[in-house]
Amino acid sequence: MNVLLTGSSGFLGKEVVKILDKQKYNLTFITRRRKRKKNYIFCNLTDLKKLKVILKETEPDVVINLAAEVNFKQNTKNMYNINSRCPYEIAKYCKKKKIHFIHVSGTIINGIKKIYSRRTKFNPINHYGKSKLQGDILIKKTNCNHTILRFGGIYGKEGPTHLGVNKFINLALNGKKIIFDGNKKSLRNYIFVKDAAKVILNYLQNKKYGVFYVGGEILSFETMLKKINRILGKKRDVLFIKNKEKINSQIIKNDKIIRHTSFVESLKLLR
Repeated sequence: MNVLLTGSSGFLGKEVVKILDKQKYNLTFITRRRKRKKNYIFCNLTDLKKLKVILKETEPDVVINLAAEVNFKQNTKNMYNINSRCPYEIAKYCKKKKIHFIHVSGTIINGIKKIYSRRTKFNPINHYGKSKLQGDILIKKTNCNHTILRFGGIYGKEGPTHLGVNKFINLALNGKKIIFDGNKKSLRNYIFVKDAAKVILNYLQNKKYGVFYVGGEILSFETMLKKINRILGKKRDVLFIKNKEKINSQIIKNDKIIRHTSFVESLKLLR
C-alpha cells in the first residue's frame, strides 16, 4: 500500500511516522523542511501546482493530511491555502482516483462548547477555526472516501503550548512551578499524542469513512495538574489562583475505537 503523508515533521506527524514505519507500507512524506532522504519530498503546501504533481507521481492508495497553519490572531492567505485549499485539492484527487483521504481537523471549528459531537453546531471564533471548517466542508463537497478526525487538545512531550496541558507538562519537565489561573474544576478529555497516532492507523486499516470526534480520559484541571506535578515535576505544590469564572467544561463525545492510555501512564512515558 502506498501512503502519502503531509505534516510529517509536526508534533502529531512525528508520532504517525513512527507508527507507520512499523507497518509494511510504502511511505512518502511531504515536508516543508528539506531532508536528504529518498522518501521525503520538500513542498510548500501553498504551492498547489507542485502538490498536484506530487499526488500524480507518487500514486498513493491513502493520503493522510496532518498539515496545518495555526494563527489565532491574524487572517492570513497562507492559512486558508494550507487549511482549506490544500485539503480540497487532495480530496478532489482522491475522488478522481477513488482512494482514501484521512484528514485531521479539530474541535476548533465548533467554537467553545460544553459537548463536542457530530451534532454540535459550527461556530468558529477565529480565522484559524474558520479556515479549518472551510477545509472540512470542501472535503465533504467532493464526496471522496474521506475520514475526518476532529481531535480536541493533543498532549505529549514538547507539545505545542496552545494545545491542552502541554504548557504545564513542559513547565514540570523543566523543573518550574505550575501556576494555573482558571477554574480548576473544569473538565477536559485531552488525548495522548501516541493514542492519536494509533487512531489514525486504526481508521487507515479499517477504512472507516465519515466524521469522527476523538478524545481521551475525562479529568479536571486540578487532577491533571497535580498528577503532572507529582510524576514529572519537583513535587512542589501547584498554585491555583482563585478564579470566579463559571465551570466551563469542554468534553468530546468520543467515537472511540481504541483503548486509550490512562493519563497517569502517559505521563510516565514522558519521563
